[in-house]
Amino acid sequence: MAARSTTATTLINSLLLTLAATSLYTPTHLHHHVSAQSTRPPVHPLPVPVGIMGYATSHDQRTFFIQGGVGERLYLNNQFFSLDLTQPSWNTTSPPWKALSVGAGNSSSAPTDYGLAMAVSKDDTQLLDWAKRIGVSTYDIRTGTWNGTGTANGPRTGFFGYTAATDPDTDLVYIPSGTANLTRMLVYDFTTRSTSSAPMPPPAMLKMSVGMYAWAWNSVRRTMMLHGGANYSNFSDPFGNPNLMEFNPSTSTWGLLTTQGQQPPALTGHCMVSALGGSKMVLYGGSLIDSGSTLQGDVYLLDIATLTWTKGPVPNSSQLRRDMACTAAGSNFVVWGGLSLNRQYMSMAVFDLRTNEWTTQFVLDTPPPSSTTKPANPMQESTSDDNTAQHSESTKNKSIIIGISTSVGILIAAGFIWFCIRRRKAQGKSRWSRINNVNVNNKPKRSSKRWSGRGQGPAGNNNSRDPQETNSLQHQIFEQERRSQEKASMSRSNSEKSVSEQLLSPTMTNSDTIVALNSQGSIGGVMLSQEEWLRRQREEVDQERQALAIMQMQQLDYARQMEALKTETFIQR
Repeated sequence: MAARSTTATTLINSLLLTLAATSLYTPTHLHHHVSAQSTRPPVHPLPVPVGIMGYATSHDQRTFFIQGGVGERLYLNNQFFSLDLTQPSWNTTSPPWKALSVGAGNSSSAPTDYGLAMAVSKDDTQLLDWAKRIGVSTYDIRTGTWNGTGTANGPRTGFFGYTAATDPDTDLVYIPSGTANLTRMLVYDFTTRSTSSAPMPPPAMLKMSVGMYAWAWNSVRRTMMLHGGANYSNFSDPFGNPNLMEFNPSTSTWGLLTTQGQQPPALTGHCMVSALGGSKMVLYGGSLIDSGSTLQGDVYLLDIATLTWTKGPVPNSSQLRRDMACTAAGSNFVVWGGLSLNRQYMSMAVFDLRTNEWTTQFVLDTPPPSSTTKPANPMQESTSDDNTAQHSESTKNKSIIIGISTSVGILIAAGFIWFCIRRRKAQGKSRWSRINNVNVNNKPKRSSKRWSGRGQGPAGNNNSRDPQETNSLQHQIFEQERRSQEKASMSRSNSEKSVSEQLLSPTMTNSDTIVALNSQGSIGGVMLSQEEWLRRQREEVDQERQALAIMQMQQLDYARQMEALKTETFIQR
């Protein structure tokens, strides 16, 4: 009898140690180990509060999905619901849930399990639901149908809680510790519907694999972040991960992020999501990795630009929970389900990221984005350029700057236009002054009787002159001067030609030459040679031509001035 009693005791202890080694729960949670044979709960029009369920948010941040989980009386649940995140406002007592199809109850149906990992494809048309004992199942969001692509693996050693995240650049889903030996990440490809694996953090960074971790994609850094998690393989001395790590899917490498501020402790059963356009990471709840699995309810905000943690308000007992589902929409951090301090499964709660407090009202202050944020340089400290897709406060500041810049530009343009108008008026007055002061051949100006009688024109004091009359008078003066210059030039040219012909005539005698020189070729009584006299005559002709050309240029300039004056007078009228 003693031998049999010893043997039975040994078997019971071995069973308890096996359960503890394969669980992330401490002894205070061992009574929550459930079996796939548990009875399903009755159908309910709204989701029944559960824990360790699968959850995911569409990439357009319009829909939040929950599926499966374990609830009261250890029911395994296959419920499947979606929450509409585009509603402008609603109360936590009546959130806009919608029941979705769970399938026909065979392989093409929603998994009935807990510890699920769920993710949405980059085009928001497919949903992955991975269960540790059932394998891979997919749901077509467009047609509302399930497809079980995996086979049941049966009981397996591992962790109770897994989380999945999708890389929207490649449409690959990553599940840390998801492989059978827990040492690598399970990778699912939505395009090929196949699985592969990727490395976990190296032992120098994470000495052993963990479960019940927080895991999420960040659209600003284009990386996935992992925080916390635990490993109870050594039940008397469990391992907890206190660090924040970053996985770059483009290079398949890990990095340890150095953060500042009020950093969260090592946690398990908590959740983490990206918020406010990827500018923040929100981490909430869970429990400490200690002998009592002390429940937590703190909210931590990580600023991506500075990698600085900020701790929210001190939680009360009703805000403590673990194993919940969470998402973010606008400035709302939404939490559903999970286990409370008194071991009751909880319903909906909303944390306002603007006021930094819990509330019962969901208010969508910013619309959901139409697409994901453009890639930034991963695995590096975020810079100020990463803030282009920031939340509404940054957008407001940009609007103010743009408004000020536009106003300054308008003022500068108005000032430039005013300056040009004033300058044009000043030039117009100067042109009038030049026209009125025209004095041909140094003759004194005389008043026009016609203008003087009307008090206008050059003889009057009125500054308003008739441009047509001025144009006619000045044109006559210029024409008269031009004709006199042309006549003088032609007369001189003919005279020069006549004298030159006489001088160069072979029949001309010396006495004729002397007579010609006496009449045309002397300067101050000094007789000039024939060549010198011809040279000087040519110079005088050239000077006359140049004077005529200058006169013509002046006439053209005058014509342009009159055209400008006419235009300005027309504008002023």
